[in-house]
Amino acid sequence: MDHELSLKNHILMPVVLVLLASITFLIYSNTLKYPFFFDDTSYITEDEAIRMESLSWEAIKTAALKGRPRNRLIPNISFALNHLISRYHVLSYHLTNIAIHIATGLILFFLLRLTLVRFERLGGSRRWTESSWIAAFAALLWLVHPVNTQAATYIVQRMTSLAAFFYTLSLFLYVCARGRWQDNGKITPAAGFSIFGCILAGICAVISKQNAAMLPIIIVLYEWFFFQNLSVSLSKKHLVWLIGALFVFSAIALLYLGGDPLERILSPYAARRDFTLFERVITEWRVVIYYLTLLFYPHPARLMLDHDYPLSVSMLQPETSIFALFALFSLIGLAMYIARRQRFMAFCLIWFLLNLVIESSIIGIEIIYEHRTYLPFMLLIAAGVYLALRHSRYLKTDLAVTCLIILLFSIWSHQRSTCWESGIRFWTDNVRKAPNDFRPHANLGEAFHNTDQIDRAIDQYRSTLALKPGHSGTLNNLATALIQQGRYEKALEHLRRILKHTPNAEAHVNAGAALAHMKHFDEAIAQFKKALAIHPEIAETHNNIGVLWIKKGDLQAARKHFQKALSLRPGYVSAKQNLEKLQKMMASDATTRDS
Repeated sequence: MDHELSLKNHILMPVVLVLLASITFLIYSNTLKYPFFFDDTSYITEDEAIRMESLSWEAIKTAALKGRPRNRLIPNISFALNHLISRYHVLSYHLTNIAIHIATGLILFFLLRLTLVRFERLGGSRRWTESSWIAAFAALLWLVHPVNTQAATYIVQRMTSLAAFFYTLSLFLYVCARGRWQDNGKITPAAGFSIFGCILAGICAVISKQNAAMLPIIIVLYEWFFFQNLSVSLSKKHLVWLIGALFVFSAIALLYLGGDPLERILSPYAARRDFTLFERVITEWRVVIYYLTLLFYPHPARLMLDHDYPLSVSMLQPETSIFALFALFSLIGLAMYIARRQRFMAFCLIWFLLNLVIESSIIGIEIIYEHRTYLPFMLLIAAGVYLALRHSRYLKTDLAVTCLIILLFSIWSHQRSTCWESGIRFWTDNVRKAPNDFRPHANLGEAFHNTDQIDRAIDQYRSTLALKPGHSGTLNNLATALIQQGRYEKALEHLRRILKHTPNAEAHVNAGAALAHMKHFDEAIAQFKKALAIHPEIAETHNNIGVLWIKKGDLQAARKHFQKALSLRPGYVSAKQNLEKLQKMMASDATTRDS
């Protein structure tokens, strides 16, 4: 009988894995033609370092070390490989994102199954099958969870999904190696190979995204929970491993924070944030609790890229700040209290809290993003499925409810992913959900602008400025739109508001364009030169100056600027055409003089 159940299990598991992958692909299949979006532009389409033309070590090194951001090597290489395959056709990029998401879910399945079997000390095929099905339902629920649409659909957030893939793989390989070591009393070749894979995958996780720096701590805690039986006494051998793991964690943290960690943490607050360190920390207490509400109720109406999340300015303003802190301490206390009796559940709670520490504590990044829950939610979802199915008195009912939740979440994920169909649809949805946040209005204005809906773009820019007066990026965009409508004086009025306070290359360029249209060529050239004083490497500005020098009749000065534009950007079509026309003009002038 046991042999028959074991055989059925071996036959069913590949079917289950194919089912997990197929359901996930079906949910995200509508995204395959969705365009590049938002940060995809700066990190992919505008990043020359990832424009791989042939597969070579030099091209890989360029993408890894010079791609943006500089400290996320693996995602940069993956973008470069996508460029090699399909240039800027989005299909290969989306297929890669979906494949990574599916692969991460499958690794999660294997990790959960192995953990449950070892943790429960389950013997016999019936128990093994039970753990397999709990792991399968947990992995599927995580794969279809609507909150994960941001990491799976938003191409640039491959950084998050790659980090989670390697993070989970590293822990799985550690558990494999440690289990073989425990079973055999020594490190076998298979265990040694798994340890090497664990280290390599861990390094890949950290160079995909720095939130993976928690991995050494998680490995130490896994060891303590599941292999040391929560023993408070450590042998010298285990102490060496613990110190080594902490050393690795500290080294990674210092690498990420730079030579002066305190300065790295504090500098964003002084340079570009509208909140203080204290405000961010106490706000994050509430954000973590908000993430938990998204775990249980991830309706598409609650999901957006840019949340207009109110800051906490004190422990009691709003009052929910102190209650959120109490709730977090309660979760920690609960994990400690149930650790002996419900070890798996306790570990899942600790996993959730620890994997939010880097992005939800003191580092001065944005307050809230849904993709930050991608890794933390993994085991929290597994804990819920385990609680529902492991000790269920009404197993058929609980299985039916779980399947209904999976179906509902699948529908919601599909609905949410359709919002990424276009910039206008996406930001219209975000504006509707966060009407008092200036950034969705600004981005919706740009989306209208990019599709030549100038009047609607201007309306959104004005809505942005009503919420964020003096926002230089929006003033520049508004000026550009007004120039396109021929309203040059009005455009200059907005540009002067920017330049009154600080030099701004884009504002100088726009001012130059407006003045050129008004045929104030000397003033226009002066504005373009001020832009070059700030950013001398912009080829377009040299090209614009060259055109104006032609209008002023100084062909030699024009030629110098066209040549400079081409030296900065070889193959720049406009500058090349202008230079060719100029050379014909100069040749014609020479012929006329000779005759």
